[in-house]
Amino acid sequence: MLGFVDITCIPKSEFITTLSKFFNNDDDDDFSNLKFLVPSQLNTLLERLKDNIWFITERPYVDKHYRDTYYAFHSSKFYKIGRNCIRVHLFEGEVAENDLFDLTNALNERYRGFFIIRPLMHHILGRSLISPEAFKTNNFFCCLTKGRVSLLGRNLSVYGFPHIAQDEETHTCAESALWCHIEYYGSKYPQYKSLLPSKIVKTLLDSPDHRILPSIGLTNNELTKCLNDNGFQCLIYDTDSGDNKKTFFQLLKIYVESGIPLLLFISNKKEAHAVLVIGHEKDESVHDVQSTWIDTSSIEKKMVFIDDNMPPYQMASLSEPTDHYENEMNDMEIVSFIVALPVHVYLVAEKAYDLMYTIFEDEQIGLQTFNGKWISRLLLTGSQSFKNFILNDDNNNIMPDEIKQPLLSLSLPKFIWMCELYKAENFNPDDGYCSGLLLIDPTTNGKSLTPILFYAIGDKLLEHDCEAWKGFENIVEFKMPTYKNNLKGEWSKWQSGMTG
Repeated sequence: MLGFVDITCIPKSEFITTLSKFFNNDDDDDFSNLKFLVPSQLNTLLERLKDNIWFITERPYVDKHYRDTYYAFHSSKFYKIGRNCIRVHLFEGEVAENDLFDLTNALNERYRGFFIIRPLMHHILGRSLISPEAFKTNNFFCCLTKGRVSLLGRNLSVYGFPHIAQDEETHTCAESALWCHIEYYGSKYPQYKSLLPSKIVKTLLDSPDHRILPSIGLTNNELTKCLNDNGFQCLIYDTDSGDNKKTFFQLLKIYVESGIPLLLFISNKKEAHAVLVIGHEKDESVHDVQSTWIDTSSIEKKMVFIDDNMPPYQMASLSEPTDHYENEMNDMEIVSFIVALPVHVYLVAEKAYDLMYTIFEDEQIGLQTFNGKWISRLLLTGSQSFKNFILNDDNNNIMPDEIKQPLLSLSLPKFIWMCELYKAENFNPDDGYCSGLLLIDPTTNGKSLTPILFYAIGDKLLEHDCEAWKGFENIVEFKMPTYKNNLKGEWSKWQSGMTG
């Protein structure tokens, strides 16, 4: 007998009703045994999506992630569990099945991603890749990667951050956060590879101190081991390391500003949880600088979380990361985070910050010698991305050629620590420019001036002989648009390109 894929187009207002009919269809071997209970997580997702979102359901659908967990675990159960899923595609504006066959329309421009419905009672939401454009509120910057799908032969693409809800058996919050992290890097950078759940389990079988399936969660060390085995270089920061919480949060924000998704562990007296932080809200406030300068890492702002208990792009503060919960998890605090650094980045955030602090507080060339109040912004980025940003300066060509050309010709390592300097009264990270720039080599130990690759502020270029500052050279007034390539947002039309 021939089998066909069933395609249904549904407006947002009718989605739950239509899904219930699918589940009450006795001819559906995968979902007919389920008592359909709409999980609050699905309702929350729908509430946050724009009202003009339309859905196209594709069933049956073989989802690689669910099918992997099905054969590794669910198929061994006495109670029958389906092996096929439903893939739900999101479009902005009304869409019909015939639109898929019309190659002259701009359907891809309205495509906003997909999510998977699994045949698991109480845990029907599977993996997803949804664009921030699909949500009513997206006033933030975050990490994004590109996903490609084929629907009845129609190729579609979307930019988003991978998300998956736990099923409490093959993966809990820790495995979910780990999978999202690895999926992001595996789909974005050629040197990394995506992992299916069974591969993650196999990695952990070498030295288990507990039963892997059904999962009871993972420790910091187990998460780090899995990342290291997949080509990452990981560091663990925790609040018990001796640094105060303010410094701890500063380092976290510096890494996020660098476009590095972080694995966070949060807990209270009863529960523990793992999430990702991938970005932060737009900073549109005016900041009062009390001393000579402050760094943006000390400025309070909400962060963007990937939480398997919530829809993608959940906003929360670092001091109260779960205050939006309506249960006993609403008072959790961040206790540690894992950062996966690129290869050959030896100068970690705290050492880069210390070097920056030493320079800006120096009696000879510190910021107090340049008058006024200053705001600095420290981040790690790729030198290729940095030079591409300078070359394609489309912000009214704000950079003088006398600044742009030497920076493009500057010999740089693959990654650089960069620190922008803003006059406090001109600080506008959304659409502004900086008046100074410090570039630091991350392949050094930061114990001398050797890592300083470039330092200009105002109309002065500071020079050193690797041991001491030798003075300055007069240049044209330094101006550079705010660097944005690490975190994407409305400025990039919610798109992200390959970097490396």
